[in-house]
Amino acid sequence: MLALVTLAVFASLGIGVWDAWKDDQHESWCRPHRTEARALSDKAGAVRVPLVFAGDPAISILQLGTKLPDDLGNLGVTSATELDIATAYSEKRNVAGQAARIVLDHQECFDDGSITQAFRIDQAPSKVSRVEMPSTAHCRDGWLPTSIGQRGACSHHGGVVPAHPWATLFFD
Repeated sequence: MLALVTLAVFASLGIGVWDAWKDDQHESWCRPHRTEARALSDKAGAVRVPLVFAGDPAISILQLGTKLPDDLGNLGVTSATELDIATAYSEKRNVAGQAARIVLDHQECFDDGSITQAFRIDQAPSKVSRVEMPSTAHCRDGWLPTSIGQRGACSHHGGVVPAHPWATLFFD
């Protein structure tokens, strides 16, 4: 009986050691994939898609986050264009897509939430076909009355075209 108990104890210790070894092997195999995916994800997060504000037609600002590169020059005269927005989106999608591909290729190393997010990123369009820039409210014929929003301001100019406060991205 004592031999049976001793055998059971050694067997359970052996199984515990085996499981720990397998976990260490899995972790050492997955760690580089997680590190690479996290680095690419951080890189994609650092890419800023320009944010254009049209509250005042004279104002266009470029969203750059809290850290500004030294070579930007005067931010007061920098405005985002359709090309800036499309290029930034494509760059962000490309880098995020690389991170998503690592997750999808090594799903055994990532949790379900990361895998779901990777599938969404992988399905996102990679190229912007057109950007509709924001605009303030104006009359259909282009007239920009100072009294827009008041009754009759555009009644002789084809009616009011509502404001579009954000740039709209269109995809193929």
